[in-house]
Amino acid sequence: MSRKKEQFSYENLQRLFDATEPQPLDPERRYVIFSDLHMGNGGRADDFAHNSALFNAALSGYYLPREYELILNGDVEELAKFHLPAILRRWSDTYHLFDCFQERGALHRLVGNHDLKLMENHDERFNIREAIRFTYKNNTLFIFHGHQSSLFYSKNIRWIDMVLRYVANPLRIRSYTISHDSQQRFAMERRIYDFASSKKILSIVAHTHRPLFESMNKSDSIKFEIETLCRSYSDVEIERQQEIEQRIAVLKADLTALIEDPEHEEQEESLYNANLLVPCIFNSGCVLGKHGMTCLEIENGEMRLVYWFDSRRSKKYLRYRRFGTDQIEGQPFHRVVLKRDTLDYIFSRIRLLA
Repeated sequence: MSRKKEQFSYENLQRLFDATEPQPLDPERRYVIFSDLHMGNGGRADDFAHNSALFNAALSGYYLPREYELILNGDVEELAKFHLPAILRRWSDTYHLFDCFQERGALHRLVGNHDLKLMENHDERFNIREAIRFTYKNNTLFIFHGHQSSLFYSKNIRWIDMVLRYVANPLRIRSYTISHDSQQRFAMERRIYDFASSKKILSIVAHTHRPLFESMNKSDSIKFEIETLCRSYSDVEIERQQEIEQRIAVLKADLTALIEDPEHEEQEESLYNANLLVPCIFNSGCVLGKHGMTCLEIENGEMRLVYWFDSRRSKKYLRYRRFGTDQIEGQPFHRVVLKRDTLDYIFSRIRLLA
């Protein structure tokens, strides 16, 4: 990482942090964070179309009835490739769901690099802003899209928009942006990790389309869980040992499948070259997954990484956790918790390790 990029990233993130008014995280409320919908005009180049029914069902059948606060962390509309009126017409049912959250003051829109025009145009319908800064027991959760850490995106956003609109869109190139460029992805994550770690805060981002929990990618998380289970194995009853053996067998199979999957580019070592990994960066992933979508939930002082999937496409996660899944009644859409931890534990580790 060049010194110029490193300095720009820290200064820009500090500017964003200072400009964001802190507000308390309400312990009586539930929050769900989605990002990177990339909604288009419904045509073949519209990435949102693939999981639109799943996303709408999750909002209408789960989060609205349970009175969650909905945080949309950027790149909701794909304005680099499509015009807003066409998006609004095609996805009027999705915008109706957004309005349902908005009517009770529970919709929070943050800007991404692909829907930046909404902020430039000062469109009051969206009430869009750059970041949210929550306080929790003298700790800070800082939520923003993540492109603000990149000198490249900040200086070349208009050129990128032109390429997407006049090259990617006609050729039907999907909106993966940086998610399939491992070098840019890791650099962006490292810059945010360094900033959050230095300030001992918890940052929740998006942009890369890849979920992170406690600064760990999927393979890191699996290895961490296997290690934790191995350490507890000798100290538990025989019945619990059998459960651990079964769980480790599943995790080993998941890890092998992940490593052998050519679509994944996970690195075996820590992404941040840290001797002690500080759990200061989380990523909600995206809504564009092949089989489903990920999000982050906050409830009763706990953070959860959640995966929503369509059981008609894949049944793997129906048995991913021994606790089973939540299913939208009458529909093939399921919710499963992949990772969870208390905010108290996460912030304790940040304070002690950063």
